[in-house]
Amino acid sequence: MKKRNIYQNQSQEIVNLFETAGSNEKVMCVPMDYAKNDHLVMFCNGHGDILRKPFSVKNTPEGIAYIDDQVMRSCRRRGIKKEHVFFGGEDTNSFAKNFVSTLRSKGFLVANVNAHDAKKQRESVQASTDRIDLMGIAALLLNCRGNCCPAQSGTYRNLRLLVRHRRKLVQMLTEVKNRVHGIVDELFPGFLKEQNTGIVAFTESSLYLMEDR
Repeated sequence: MKKRNIYQNQSQEIVNLFETAGSNEKVMCVPMDYAKNDHLVMFCNGHGDILRKPFSVKNTPEGIAYIDDQVMRSCRRRGIKKEHVFFGGEDTNSFAKNFVSTLRSKGFLVANVNAHDAKKQRESVQASTDRIDLMGIAALLLNCRGNCCPAQSGTYRNLRLLVRHRRKLVQMLTEVKNRVHGIVDELFPGFLKEQNTGIVAFTESSLYLMEDR
C-alpha cells in the first residue's frame, strides 16, 4: 500500500529550516509580491508576527543589495542566522527571475508558491488592501507550502516541458484511438477485442488489417 502523509504538500526544505532553527522566533520569513518595477516585501518570524511592515524594493541590483542589507540587519538585531531566513512569492514571472536567482546565489532559500493557493489564502485573510497579497503568500510559506527547486530553467525547465508535451501527445493518441474504436466497431463489431481475434488492438498486425485496400 502506498504510504501517505498529511503533510505531503509541504516543502521539505522549509520544514528542515524550521527544525534546525529550533524556535519559530529564530526563523525569518520574507514574503514578496513580485512586480516589474517594485516588489512589495515584508518581514515576519516563524509565528507570523510582523517584524517589518510592507515596503518596496526595486527590481534592480541595487534593490537586491538593499533587501540583503535590511534582512541581515534585522537578523543581527534578533539573533537569527542567515540559514534560517527564507524568501517566497507566487510562481516567478520572467521579470523577477534575475532577482530570485541572485537571492539564491547569495545563499538564501527562495520558495515559489502556487498562485491559486495564494488566492484562496487571500480570501480568508483579514488585512488592509495593500497587505492582502503578502499575507496570503506569508500564510502559505509559514505552512511550509512552496516549491524550493533551485532552478526553474535549464534542465529542470526542459524536463517539465517534455513531460507536459508527452502528456498532451498521450491525450491526443487516446482521442484518436477512441475515434478509431468507434468507426471500427461500427464497420467490424468486435474486431479490436483481442479475445475475439487474437490480435492486440493497434499493433502492427492490427493496423495492417485496417489499412485501406
